[in-house]
Amino acid sequence: MWLFGPISALFVALVGVLAIVTTSDPHKKIVTYPSHVEIKPSSYIVEFEDHLPTTHADNFHTMPGVNVHHQYEHVFNGISVKTQNEIDATHLASVDGVKRVWPVRYYKLQKTNSSSASSFPFVHQPTGVNQAIKRLGMTGKGVKVGIVDTGVDYSHPELGNCWKTPGCPWQYGEDFIGDSYNPKDPDTAIKPNPTPMDCDGHGTHVSGIIAGQGPTVYGVAPGVTLGMYRVFSCPAADGSTHTSEDIIIKALESAVKDNHDIINMSLGGGGWPFEPISIACTNAVKRGITVVAAIGNDSVGGLHSASAPAVAEGVISVGSVSNWNDTGAMATVTTAQSSKSVFISMPVIPGKAFVFDSATPLAAPLDLAGSSLGCSNITDDLSGKIAVLMRGTCLIETKGKMAQNAGAIGVVLVNNVPGIVYPAIEHPFDIPMVVVPTADGQFMMEGISHGATTIVAHKYNTSTIPIESGGQVSTFSSIGPDPLLNISPHILAPGGNIYSTFPLKKEGYAILSGTSMAAPYVVGAVALLKEARPELSVSELDMLLSTTAKPALLAINESIAHPYAGGSGLLNVYNAIKARAKISPPRLSINSTTWGPISGLVGTQYIEPVRWTARIITIENTDKAKSVHVSSNNNAADSLSMFFPNGSIAYKPRVWSSNGDNDTEPMVYAPEMPESIAAGATEQFTVFIIAPKGLKESDKWYFGGYINFKLQWENEASAVDYNIPYAGFNGDFAQLNPINLPDTGLPVIVDMNDDPVENVYELAISRKAPAKFRLSIAVPSQLATIKLVDANDNVVGYLPNGYHPFVPHTCPVCQSASFLPYAINGIAYTDKNSRNAVMAPTGTYHIHVSVLRPFGDINNASHYQIWDSPEFRIE
Repeated sequence: MWLFGPISALFVALVGVLAIVTTSDPHKKIVTYPSHVEIKPSSYIVEFEDHLPTTHADNFHTMPGVNVHHQYEHVFNGISVKTQNEIDATHLASVDGVKRVWPVRYYKLQKTNSSSASSFPFVHQPTGVNQAIKRLGMTGKGVKVGIVDTGVDYSHPELGNCWKTPGCPWQYGEDFIGDSYNPKDPDTAIKPNPTPMDCDGHGTHVSGIIAGQGPTVYGVAPGVTLGMYRVFSCPAADGSTHTSEDIIIKALESAVKDNHDIINMSLGGGGWPFEPISIACTNAVKRGITVVAAIGNDSVGGLHSASAPAVAEGVISVGSVSNWNDTGAMATVTTAQSSKSVFISMPVIPGKAFVFDSATPLAAPLDLAGSSLGCSNITDDLSGKIAVLMRGTCLIETKGKMAQNAGAIGVVLVNNVPGIVYPAIEHPFDIPMVVVPTADGQFMMEGISHGATTIVAHKYNTSTIPIESGGQVSTFSSIGPDPLLNISPHILAPGGNIYSTFPLKKEGYAILSGTSMAAPYVVGAVALLKEARPELSVSELDMLLSTTAKPALLAINESIAHPYAGGSGLLNVYNAIKARAKISPPRLSINSTTWGPISGLVGTQYIEPVRWTARIITIENTDKAKSVHVSSNNNAADSLSMFFPNGSIAYKPRVWSSNGDNDTEPMVYAPEMPESIAAGATEQFTVFIIAPKGLKESDKWYFGGYINFKLQWENEASAVDYNIPYAGFNGDFAQLNPINLPDTGLPVIVDMNDDPVENVYELAISRKAPAKFRLSIAVPSQLATIKLVDANDNVVGYLPNGYHPFVPHTCPVCQSASFLPYAINGIAYTDKNSRNAVMAPTGTYHIHVSVLRPFGDINNASHYQIWDSPEFRIE
């Protein structure tokens, strides 16, 4: 999964183009980003009005100070530009026909939990892939798949060992960025290579999941025709890998031009469907291409952590489940008393092989704190030895570096929870590290305490062990809904501890975890379904995969996953191929409800007021020979809340257990549902969904569950399950206040040490003695503004970077963007791009915060939540 970092904007005065300047307010067309978001200097994406032809870009080719870098034709009606001579977003937005202007954001490779040499089939059994390949002979043949990623090591023997030759799976693609792209250099050169060779590994790993040829890695759809569109450069010295969104859109444009059937997007950031890449993906879908995107790895952010473009309209959004087995190797540990074969993980850092063909001594050193954690300096001389350290307390990087500094040639990390956990490594160290189960680690520690203990670990001595959480929602997988309360993810696939191909220069194989791994799995499944049923439209492919999926369980308590965490559940492509019913819509996103008695419901059970909604379900019996009997039941999920009772954000959602109680679980009624549907016939009926009566609306609960339809065709012994998830907010979401109030400690003015100021008025603020303002946004908002206001309620201007369209919810622990402090130093800006600065004169001021509520009208003042700070002095 990739992560973006957005950025700022510029300013203007174009000469010689006045004839095409419009009189409308250009500032309303400009999107700005918080100061911590990384943007490409003087670079913008310009979107044209929908009715304008792509030739409208010709107007910009002749503008002084404007260089058109990319002109898009297929997925985005606009261009990307680099400006000079004080030309900025304001002037670009002033040009007639411009719909919106964005600064170009940088994207950074989001680190996944990783490692590096069983084969794959055990992943394919629960997902129906084995059955689709072995029973039906499906391979994805004739289906074209485009991958937008870091490139691919096409020389890998399990990926064809070829490039664009006859019979080669790789027939499309190119490099859009080269090896040396540096976002810290404003003049960094883009020097694409002749082919999209991968120097990172992510794209090669994704490719193996889709189409690995075996004999070690068996992809989901090994017969597809492939295209790789490389958009990420080589890792920098700090291990980070970057690109920018104008390059991503250019690659997506090329993939669409090559007429792919499916496009994989294992990248993301932000969280709105109105961002440039989201718009481009939606436009690709409108052209008949299935776009599949990873939802993200930010479950630590709780609800509303789904990323773009997974939230884009028409895109299949993918979450992750854990693998059923873990791939590693067997090593031999010999103590003074005995010898034992132990399971070791694949290397934590891909490419750093843990290979010791001769007996190598193990040591259990203590750090300065006297513990075996390795969280501080290790004074023992570990030269020529492998350090055995306990997992926990500090970063993995710290442990590795402490051991390395003490002379160790490797590290064995003893896990402190069942199974194997692959930690995310942001800053790799230089020695190999593996993880071992607790019992094997204890055997090593015990042996070391009694005398000399050694280990022998040969290359490619692979093995697997079961994972208890196999098939359950991965703990890292981001949680929906999207800002419009739409269910996201749509579906789940294996993404935790996935073994796949890796560049040959980096050992050839690796285990990675992330929704980046789940998305290509779905891509392969779509390819199998499309090969088997080529008549299906993009929406029908989504519908069949979703409605034939099986609701997943949560690893934390093995309860049924809320649709915002699990979507429709774990895919089963064999069931999708064999499906004889089309049920739509595939998911019920409840973004509006009614309070009162239910009208139209047979019976008198709910004469008293309840919160409810009604939706229409359509079932088509595609079996032309047999009628089908229909029955249904409601599988309620636990309700979730992203708020503590005091109103602060609960990043780990609060849970209200359904427990099969009518007061604590949502109810579903379908009084008009037909008992049977004739062969080849279609029926429609209304379902009534009632929010849990026992939930307090003041606690802001999100409810959900699954409508399980059991369809039994005539003269058949068993019924077939189809599921439709439903989810919504228990209350009027449009009235939800996005600013955390009142007992959360935010918003707050703090000093430069981040300490809250008790008496703000006594704080003398100036450029030399600034303060900071902290704000927390609970739910995504289309617009947030932070203004400096004087004692007479006159607006001086915006705080630096104080104008924010399309704000995600605040998540200080997420890998994706979050709000940072705002500087209070007497400087304000009269424009929305933080370009026209004014200095506030000495006097009394306060901060005025205005945040648009969900579904609000940006031009309606009553749709905003307002907060005013205590008064303070500016000297």
